[in-house]
Amino acid sequence: MKMKFLLLLCLVVPVILAGQLPPTDSTTPQPTLPVVNYNACPFEGCTFGKWIVNRETIIFTTWKEGRKTWATVPKGAVVTGLTGVHITFEPDRIQVFQPIPELNLKPGDVILRYMSRGEGFADIWTKGQWKKEYDCSFITEKNDSGCLRDCPAKVISEGRKDWWVRLKTSEGKIGWSKVEDQFDCMDSFGGDEKCDKL
Repeated sequence: MKMKFLLLLCLVVPVILAGQLPPTDSTTPQPTLPVVNYNACPFEGCTFGKWIVNRETIIFTTWKEGRKTWATVPKGAVVTGLTGVHITFEPDRIQVFQPIPELNLKPGDVILRYMSRGEGFADIWTKGQWKKEYDCSFITEKNDSGCLRDCPAKVISEGRKDWWVRLKTSEGKIGWSKVEDQFDCMDSFGGDEKCDKL
């Protein structure tokens, strides 16, 4: 009788204890969206300073919802980039196809990618943890570009992200503009002669 009781105890106790253990990393909720990065300049060589407007650009009162038009800046104008805000409304989803031991990932796992940091680095979320400025050169992009080593993971869906910059016009007006390739001279590594003269 004693033996049966001990056997039952050995079977039941682990089950009870398992129910009381904290959740594993894989069950930790994903970051609440949108994820906002302040003072963001999301590519290698990105720099705030003097920029040239390459097409007519609208400046808004804020980057947030409810913004209003504040000014229009003509093509060729020089503005000063002051800071930036990167918003991830939906991260990129990256499927793992081969084990990635350094991230404790196995085939079938998914990596969420948020803000790019340039040169293949980005902020990612996996196994319930942030990996900030992580080297993502192992990821193949949706168009089959990008991967530089092993290639154990591939982008299966591209997210939705915006980058807004706060800038000052030559007339002293300060406002926000969503970046859509309308500014030249943002890249300090660009080697553009017209930018060197600013």
